Amino acid sequence: MRVTEKSQRFSAELRLKTPADFDAVFTRRSSAGNGWLVVYAARNDLGVCRLGLVVAKKKIGNAVQRNRWKRRLREVFRINREKLPRGFDFVVLPQSKMHPGFADLENGLVQLAHRAVRKWKRNHGSTGQPSSGKPSP
Repeated sequence: MRVTEKSQRFSAELRLKTPADFDAVFTRRSSAGNGWLVVYAARNDLGVCRLGLVVAKKKIGNAVQRNRWKRRLREVFRINREKLPRGFDFVVLPQSKMHPGFADLENGLVQLAHRAVRKWKRNHGSTGQPSSGKPSP
């Protein structure tokens, strides 16, 4: 069975590209992490999930290691895009020089994305505004 190219591509519409895109996630964020990944999430108005990567030289190492992390994370996102919550932007930060297995990376990204979205919804409600923690009148 042949899958269409469009459904398998990591197209430009699915990427966070501008500093403003990243800033929007970091300022309205909620996060979830495990030993080797931190995922930040924020709602977008696009109806699709998008991915941004921040792979720090200080934490991960040389360019070869950073590029390997980016390739693997893009592939995990591409393959598991349908399992991720729609309408959210995700920024993923690897936290370890150690590379987990691909299956562990897949499970981790999907679980962390769902945890971050649950946290975002709890903190921001359906309006997108931070809740004051007080019940509404």
